[in-house]
Amino acid sequence: MLLRLVDGEQVILRTRAHHRALIPAAINLLMTIALMSFLLGYLTRDTQPAFVQHYSHIAVFLIWAIGLLSLGVGTLKPLIGWLNRFTFLTTERLVEKNLIGAPQATVIPLSLLTQHQVKRTSMQEMAGAGDLVVVHGAYGQHQRTRLRDLPDPEGFNTLLAQELGEHRRRAAARAAAAQQAHYAAAARGDVQGASFGAGRV
Repeated sequence: MLLRLVDGEQVILRTRAHHRALIPAAINLLMTIALMSFLLGYLTRDTQPAFVQHYSHIAVFLIWAIGLLSLGVGTLKPLIGWLNRFTFLTTERLVEKNLIGAPQATVIPLSLLTQHQVKRTSMQEMAGAGDLVVVHGAYGQHQRTRLRDLPDPEGFNTLLAQELGEHRRRAAARAAAAQQAHYAAAARGDVQGASFGAGRV
């Protein structure tokens, strides 16, 4: 499911984790294939003892079963998760969610975002990836959220800073307009509960 937007909200950027997040899945794929090939080749040799050849079909079945399970859990599942999970920056919030299945969403309204900075390891820097750490909350209750392995994290952080500034300016303009409307209503005597000239002499 695509991101549902509120009235007036627009998506500024949509991205997913850097492909370096798939390195463990790729290593699992190569190691599983190599180990399966070795074991299958070893068991099917003509030089194996008779009892090994007699039960080789059971061993082959177990190798295939364990190998496919390893590929499914260690390679296919991370790949699908990587393809399915996106990070959105909109005019109102920062969202990380799955597009299909359970959303497992992380939603951070820009109005509650207080700090944001890039954290990178040397390996991430070499690959052009990095983590974005954001601090958000209100009334003294703040929490830290880490968006991991973003591609071009510096660019994302710069865009987030720009959009956060725009969001705060829009909020200030709305607050000023509401205050002016309140003063105008008070000047007309339209403020709820106000009474002018109604007192008794």
